Amino acid sequence: MNAKTSSIPDPLDRHLSANSHDDVPGVAAYVERGAALVTPEAIAALLRLRKPLHKKIAALKESGHLQHRLEMLATYFEEAATDGHKSTPAHCEAAFALLYFLKGFDRIPDSVPEVGLLDDAMIVQVVLQHHATTLRGHWLRRGRTWPAEF
Repeated sequence: MNAKTSSIPDPLDRHLSANSHDDVPGVAAYVERGAALVTPEAIAALLRLRKPLHKKIAALKESGHLQHRLEMLATYFEEAATDGHKSTPAHCEAAFALLYFLKGFDRIPDSVPEVGLLDDAMIVQVVLQHHATTLRGHWLRRGRTWPAEF
């Protein structure tokens, strides 16, 4: 995935591709800065990338916990977009986490056995912690049971 083929705006694409996050202290700040770069164009691009996103999530056989969390974020992202709740902080952070996972150019390459998805998991965890109330409310309004592990 690159900015030209996915229509991800260049500043967001550069932030996603950064080899070093030294200019941003901590994972939470990295996520917040990335979410601030999520534009309506990036949201539209991610909506167009649903199929490869779900395929990559489904391929996560070694990490069922991360797989479940990514599925929840993807469901929230898609439903909130359909409901017209685009560009909210929760939606932008969910989009950023999903793009980070989908892009696959991480500080820890996904292909590294046992630890390759650690950075993805950390980003997803930050988003879930930042927006637990919003996500839980969304889930409950849809008549779903909120998972106890959150």
